[in-house]
Amino acid sequence: MASDPTPQRPLRIGVFHEDVQMADLVGLDIIGNLSVKNMQTVCSLVPELTPMLPLATPMEFLYISSTLSPASMTPETSVNPTHTYATAPRDLDVILIGGPDPSKVHPDSLTFLREAVGSGEGKAKVVMTTCTGGMWLAASGVLEGRKATTNRMLLGKAKEMFPGVEWCDQRWVVEEGEGKGTEIWTAGGAGCGIDMMAEYVNKHFDQKLVGLGLGGLDFDPEGPHGQFYTQPLPTSL
Repeated sequence: MASDPTPQRPLRIGVFHEDVQMADLVGLDIIGNLSVKNMQTVCSLVPELTPMLPLATPMEFLYISSTLSPASMTPETSVNPTHTYATAPRDLDVILIGGPDPSKVHPDSLTFLREAVGSGEGKAKVVMTTCTGGMWLAASGVLEGRKATTNRMLLGKAKEMFPGVEWCDQRWVVEEGEGKGTEIWTAGGAGCGIDMMAEYVNKHFDQKLVGLGLGGLDFDPEGPHGQFYTQPLPTSL
């Protein structure tokens, strides 16, 4: 990361995997494109890019669920978790949460979030949610009194379920961490989550490497999709 060019250990990214929408986690590939492992592959295919390899960041990806059994994900696929909510470290650099049925999240995940999100030592640096992942995070209580968003079609439901959260009709919302507290990024639907991740890497990683990583995915960060919606939410079909 640009703010820490010589990390002592890999950037640790935890991904919640339990009955989530696959598309909500697509942003993971944007940050993964900036890893040393990915850049080594790129440089082997395009040797001219080898001088950019030192700009890449070592990364470790942790896939977290309630058990180590294969965790389901749409559309009828599964992922092998590496950690459970009980065993995953709480001081991760980034936690990424996709969208489940927010009324059926595992209670152990809420304990994890309460222990990982907040201020002080041993806390996660950044939490990023997409779609109903924002409601998952809200269920833990850590969003009380804070701004957040979720899938736009479910904002009314989110307000009913979690009235203590200031739900915003935005494509994504950023709540800066206070002092050493956890920074919280929440996004609307899957497309919003992708754009949010592009915004995040633009702020925190080397610009040349980000340009290469986004370009390799044919993703235009200067495209028409910003932080705010440009059209009203349809009120009927």
